[in-house]
Amino acid sequence: MFEAPDYAASLRRFVHEYRGARQRAVVLAPEIFTLFARMLVDPRLPRDARTIVTSVLAYFVVPDDVMPEAELGPLGLMDDLYAAAHAYRMLRRELPLELLQDAWIAEEEDLDEAMAMVHTETRAELGKRAKDVLRMAGLS
Repeated sequence: MFEAPDYAASLRRFVHEYRGARQRAVVLAPEIFTLFARMLVDPRLPRDARTIVTSVLAYFVVPDDVMPEAELGPLGLMDDLYAAAHAYRMLRRELPLELLQDAWIAEEEDLDEAMAMVHTETRAELGKRAKDVLRMAGLS
């Protein structure tokens, strides 16, 4: 019987021992991926928001993106996290906070604060490449 891979678990193993640039943001990658995966299956998620969430999840799993993990290791998650943080800002204006918070599993972190930190860290790392990320993710 086929069993789908647990991408969040793979991310967790990938960043587990990461110590380096933008560490605070990088280590949240599994929780942020899970946030979007849980939103996707929430029946309260409106159709137009579902498109945004799907774009983020797809960007996470695309191997040849703006900052490939195969070349950069965990720091290569900066572009994936930027797409997620940007999408979160879009969704935060449109969706009830309860829907977002129900999908957040990192209880020790405040969701809004964590996503604001991730946005700041990833934007600083990407610089001018941020536009390329949004274009590639279908979020521009």
